[in-house]
Amino acid sequence: MNAKEQALSRSEKEQQIVEAAFGVFSRYGFARTTMADLAQAAGMSRPALYLVYCGKVEVFEAVVDWFIEQTLAEIHDTLDAHWPLERQLLHIAELAIARGFDMLKSNPDAADLMSPERHGPALQTSFDRVQQLLADVLREAVSRVPLGVTAEDLASMLMAAMKGFKAVARDGQHLRHLIATQVRVTVVALGEPLPTASGRARHRVRDA
Repeated sequence: MNAKEQALSRSEKEQQIVEAAFGVFSRYGFARTTMADLAQAAGMSRPALYLVYCGKVEVFEAVVDWFIEQTLAEIHDTLDAHWPLERQLLHIAELAIARGFDMLKSNPDAADLMSPERHGPALQTSFDRVQQLLADVLREAVSRVPLGVTAEDLASMLMAAMKGFKAVARDGQHLRHLIATQVRVTVVALGEPLPTASGRARHRVRDA
């Protein structure tokens, strides 16, 4: 272990490893990535990496935790409670679902990152966090309509639908169309107002 590695605290090393590992996993996927690859990307020796994480699975789980924290923080920082419900739901779906889908489509070798057989617990935790955020956004609208379902019920339905859409979508545009359709149906069922054409145009300009 060199002097630079010794000078870093464990938390600093974890952050250094996780940020570097995100790029490696994104390019090569889980199966093709080795601990040597991760150590090289993080700028440290393999022995130093093993002192922080005992294996590739643990590094991957840390990357998932870090990525979902970053994503949720970005959603919270950019989500506007004054937006129509439809736009709020689409905003969450864009950052939490569609953007990751685009990343995997552009890096076919990384497709195994979304394997539920291999990474089920880590991925389920991230989906659960997004689903809770959807429930929080839906709660007020659900309370105004006697549908006989809870905000958690609707959030679970939306999450299940979006996960299924990723399996059948031809590309990012198709995925976004499927999500938008599901969100539109949900919003209409809740009796929420839909953005006007001019309002949608203003939103597009603001997001650009």
